[in-house]
Amino acid sequence: MVYYLLMVLVLVLAYPLLEHKPSIAKKFCYVLVVFVSMMYISILRYGLGNDYFSYIYHFNVISELPWNKIFTIDFEPGFVILNKLISLFTQDTNILYTIYAIIILLPMAYVIFRYSDNIWMSTVMFISLTFFYCTLSFIRQSIALSIIFLAYKFFVQRKHFFVLLFIFFACLFHSTVVVLIPVYLLAVLIKPTWKSLTVYGVLTLLVYLFSTDIINLAVKILPQYERYTQLSFITSGYNPIYIITPTVIMCVALFAHFTGYGKAYPVKSAMFTNFAVFNFIIWLMSTKHFVIERFSMYPYLFMIMFIPSVINYYRQRLAAYRYANRSGSLEGFIPDESVADPERVNMGEAEVVRAERKEEEEKILAEIMSEDKPENIAEPEAAEEEISENVKSIAEQISENVGKAVSQTEDGYYDEEEYDEYSEEEEYSDEEAYEDEQDAATDEEQWKPQNYVYRKSQNKVLNFIRHPVTIYTVLLTVVLGINLWYNYFGLNVNQFVRGSTSNSFHGVMPYKSIFPPYNELELSLEDPADKDKLLHSEEDMMEYLYRLKENKNYIAVVSTRGDSVSGLNSGIRGVIKALGMNAYNQMQSTDNYAAIIQSGKVTFEQASHDTIEINTGILGYEASILSSRANSKIVINGKDYSVNGRGINIVVLDINTRKVVDKVSFKGYYVMLTAVRP
Repeated sequence: MVYYLLMVLVLVLAYPLLEHKPSIAKKFCYVLVVFVSMMYISILRYGLGNDYFSYIYHFNVISELPWNKIFTIDFEPGFVILNKLISLFTQDTNILYTIYAIIILLPMAYVIFRYSDNIWMSTVMFISLTFFYCTLSFIRQSIALSIIFLAYKFFVQRKHFFVLLFIFFACLFHSTVVVLIPVYLLAVLIKPTWKSLTVYGVLTLLVYLFSTDIINLAVKILPQYERYTQLSFITSGYNPIYIITPTVIMCVALFAHFTGYGKAYPVKSAMFTNFAVFNFIIWLMSTKHFVIERFSMYPYLFMIMFIPSVINYYRQRLAAYRYANRSGSLEGFIPDESVADPERVNMGEAEVVRAERKEEEEKILAEIMSEDKPENIAEPEAAEEEISENVKSIAEQISENVGKAVSQTEDGYYDEEEYDEYSEEEEYSDEEAYEDEQDAATDEEQWKPQNYVYRKSQNKVLNFIRHPVTIYTVLLTVVLGINLWYNYFGLNVNQFVRGSTSNSFHGVMPYKSIFPPYNELELSLEDPADKDKLLHSEEDMMEYLYRLKENKNYIAVVSTRGDSVSGLNSGIRGVIKALGMNAYNQMQSTDNYAAIIQSGKVTFEQASHDTIEINTGILGYEASILSSRANSKIVINGKDYSVNGRGINIVVLDINTRKVVDKVSFKGYYVMLTAVRP
């Protein structure tokens, strides 16, 4: 429900804040509300993500190492240094995950706000394509992704040095980023054509068919990796259902590239279309070896910017058609009159200013060069002088306007030197190259959405297919539909993939929070008839203790064996405090502990460095409790029910039936707090 509510928030706020009379302030408000919500979900979660406890463990290890030994741990140096710096001022794991969330989500929010052509759609894709869910599990790789995403501007501008610099910096947090180097170079050097796509297809098919042979050959060359070849992430792959979404996104990218979008913005379209193709290839390979899927995240991430840009392009073409149809002319473009400042919505500011300046210049020059001379000029010399003064005045006005105008590129970022048509003309040594460039620029301009002209055909079916309304509606429906389906798929994996036993896909699990009222409310909504079964199947220690607190029909008997507290983090300590186990919360790793919890309240507890032995009565039964470094016993009516595992052992009785409903041991000495049952 938490994830569904997040998606509802993203969609519901889109119209009032982004679509209806858009402004910078409303855009900022939208991004702030949505990404702060994601940040709260990330910060307040507990146990979500396959590596949640692992990162707490590694943080504790790094914090205890001296500076001269921190690089002995088997992690990338950037991640190690970050954790060491955090450990200098806090050991609180909640603060640790707060810092992780800020480092990951803040760059994502900035890039989407600054450069996205459709903010709400980029946000939907960020969530539904599992990038947000990955931030709940793949911490190191998500930090690397946020660094790469910050380089979006340099990718679009093809500033290779800065792109490689960001890739190098991201590698300090996750070494898999290195795969982006060949992906980027191929994307910028080879344009997507039917010939290149055919070559990619043939090579992919060969690698797919002979991937096992290739791995065996690689192992012979690098025998130190032979032990990995029998692991499940090498020998098995994803269900083919996982490649549906990458396939649809690739098809949308190819359609856009070979139609109007690719002709209007050929450089940008070529690179990101290649990214979409490479992403599909990686996902296809992951259906055979699912470990490969990790490499797809880098080219896949840019789709949350590229696909919304494509949709926005065809939306502007539709606006051009609507105006032309309304005015009875198929020439020119004026956006919807209902928009407060229409020309600047579908045209860049610089484009509007240039068009206005050009019209003004042509008008004045036409007047000056007309056959009718001004009455106050009698001689040709005077006329030439007047013309010179007027031209000079025009040049000064243009120069002043250029200084005031904000030059905006097609992608939303500013670069006056590159896009100012009135800057000093570049010198060309090759006149043919100059002419080719001018022809290409002219060809691009005619495909720009504001210059779009819809031409009818005699074929009605072809007219319907090519109609701007059809194209935009189909693209929007397909893209939004596949994203919402994939979001639902991620939340319900077990309904789609045969053999899956739980909802777990890239960190998407039933939500658990460090916020006590949330957990208590969630548990209070469960069917009372299922409570014993749910308690017996619970694997998480924090959730288990919440169940003991919430259910008034339980008596829990607790006994520890050896270290039962070294693995406790701030989240689990919060529920221990809420339950009233104060002595346990203050224990040392060498202490022993025994307690009785009845109807959600601690009625007895004792912590001691010495062995604890207690004889008491429970529900009319004679009972005894033993807690020591070497042994744990919970004897009820002559039978020992303790699992006697290292850590904290718990036996639970139902007050109404007087029967034992569960016995479990949690590894309190280890950060994973794993449940053990006989």
